[in-house]
Amino acid sequence: MLHRRIGYAGLLAAAVLFQIVFVGWLSTFLLALAFLFPLLSLALSLPGMRLCRLSLGPRASRVVRGAEGAFVLSLSNPTHLPLSRVRVWYDYTNQLTGTRRSFRRDFCGAGGGAAMEISFAAPHCGQVVCRISRARVCDLLGLFSLPVRHGGSAALLITPEPLELPLPPELTGSEQQGVRLRPRPGGGPGEDYDLRDYRAGDPLRAIHWKLSSKRDELVVRETLEPHRAPLALTYDHFGAPEELDRVFACLCALSRGLLEQARPHAIVWADPRSGAVHCSVVTCPRELAGFLEEAFSLSAPAAGRSVLDGPISIPGEPGVVRRLHITPQWEGGSL
Repeated sequence: MLHRRIGYAGLLAAAVLFQIVFVGWLSTFLLALAFLFPLLSLALSLPGMRLCRLSLGPRASRVVRGAEGAFVLSLSNPTHLPLSRVRVWYDYTNQLTGTRRSFRRDFCGAGGGAAMEISFAAPHCGQVVCRISRARVCDLLGLFSLPVRHGGSAALLITPEPLELPLPPELTGSEQQGVRLRPRPGGGPGEDYDLRDYRAGDPLRAIHWKLSSKRDELVVRETLEPHRAPLALTYDHFGAPEELDRVFACLCALSRGLLEQARPHAIVWADPRSGAVHCSVVTCPRELAGFLEEAFSLSAPAAGRSVLDGPISIPGEPGVVRRLHITPQWEGGSL
């Protein structure tokens, strides 16, 4: 825009000089034209400049690491009048690794609308957030500019590459290690049961009448059922991006393998700065995707506090938790 203003200033100076050295209707006409032409340009451009709007969205909600990601920057102009130039300043940040880059792009001659792709390489896992920091639109001559309303930001996930890993023997469906008995919700018939004192709210059908008559107090037969000990996959949310790529690939491979065997589990990690424990219970692929969204939105420093520094628990699962800790060097193993 600066070079256009310098050029217009030179043109205006030439018109004034012509008016000084040549007295006549032609010099007056050219001087008036030089003064009024920018105002005419602004008047023709102003409706489109005030009503145009920018929006930003991902081309796809997620891409696999190593592929090319892209955001789509769209310009809408309901007046359908041509716009000289729309200049957009934006940046995108990988929230997991902290990598940030800034760019500037221009729309030129956009009428009713236009769109352009903002493509980028995706070498590491994470959630990439693209933000429009500011945008300005110029009139037809490029002498005046106004800010453009915009939609703000958009995000996409860079997911780990698919990895095939065998499940440890203790996690396969044929193994019974870690199975324990616990009270069955709602009671009902069963071969295994436990005896305890009556509590308010226990159903009458659960009372062991014969034993109650001998003890002269109500005794309840509580049906037990086998229950696998809760399982947690743990990892440390810090390290080099290459190491985290490997950790997340292993986590996703193991989690998918457990889901194929109908084995609910949790993925647990600690905030590398505060040490606060995060727990994502995974019972379906959608919840695994939810874990990735949460984990990838938190920055991972080079070093931090480990999840192994303290005890862990899974909401709604009392008792000891069996954990499998995943490291960048993990190639498979047992609990």
